[in-house]
Amino acid sequence: MRTKTLMFLITYRCNLRCSYCYEPKATAHTVDSARLRSLIRKSILSLPDEYDSFEIHFMGGEPLLEFNLIKEISEWLWRQKHDKTLSMIYAPTNGTLLSDDIRQWCTENRERFCLGLSFDGNETMQNINRSGSSSSINLDFFVRTWPQQSVKMTISPDTIGEFAAGVKFLHFKGFKKVVADLARGIHVQWDKKHLKQLSQQLDELSQFYLFHNDEYHLPLLDIDIFGLQTNKNEVYKSCSCGEDLICIDVDGTEYACHLFSPVAIPIDKARRSLSIDFTRHEDLQNSECQICMLNRLCNHCYGMNYICTNNVSTPDSFHCAAFKTIYIANCRHQLRMAKHDGNAEKITRIGKLIDTIK
Repeated sequence: MRTKTLMFLITYRCNLRCSYCYEPKATAHTVDSARLRSLIRKSILSLPDEYDSFEIHFMGGEPLLEFNLIKEISEWLWRQKHDKTLSMIYAPTNGTLLSDDIRQWCTENRERFCLGLSFDGNETMQNINRSGSSSSINLDFFVRTWPQQSVKMTISPDTIGEFAAGVKFLHFKGFKKVVADLARGIHVQWDKKHLKQLSQQLDELSQFYLFHNDEYHLPLLDIDIFGLQTNKNEVYKSCSCGEDLICIDVDGTEYACHLFSPVAIPIDKARRSLSIDFTRHEDLQNSECQICMLNRLCNHCYGMNYICTNNVSTPDSFHCAAFKTIYIANCRHQLRMAKHDGNAEKITRIGKLIDTIK
């Protein structure tokens, strides 16, 4: 089954000011109910035949600032008959605006509506990154309501020294899966000392997962280390932006994802991105990435590349160095796991892999 993800920007507003935020906060656009219904109806009716289902994502800003709109439109969508399957309605959130009414509605509809929480580690890390907001967020509600849903954790230069502690805090709070990413953006200042901290923190987490691997999951330490690129002419696209995923702005303009829209970048830069053809995967490659053995494994975030370097195919230099650090940490972690499990075959394979990399 092939699914189309339809992101709808419903508000540019946010009630927090995260330290690493790439959204300029220059405008406060919000879409009204009639307009949003029209945009959704048009997007559903224009879905190509190859899609069997679709998801609706309500994006911001902070989407729960428009909860009444989310509730109204969701219930309207559920009443409609669709030619294709509506698989899920989703909204990311900073978690600070959960009133009793919101919690009740989410609980009643948790099989067909999901909130994805962003929480940046332990309470100290959250407060540093996210406007001192930790006491405003009910972590237990998210764990209880969507037990299989991951929590998104962003690591900033100010919190990387607590990275491992933050992941373990979230696991012990009940989140089985923590999706951790390094903050990126033109205002985020990383340097070489942070690479050493990243390596140390991943090693500490490796020790933790040695004894908790069946309980918890950190995708950052679960890379397919054997999936190296062997064909330098291979064309590879790492995400579905501009194809299986699109973002519809409040004025109806379709962007490849929210990172290309005016909620994240200046309007003139957003408009320039409309000329990029994301179906031409060969245009998303650059020569340096193309010859890198890690090309197929790297998360080429084209939107963040565009934000940081003005070129969808060119990541910032720290991103490259950080991913190499992450890959090496994965090799060490999986070798440690293989030795712990007594998996002689995997130990040999990783040894050969290390020789290849050298």
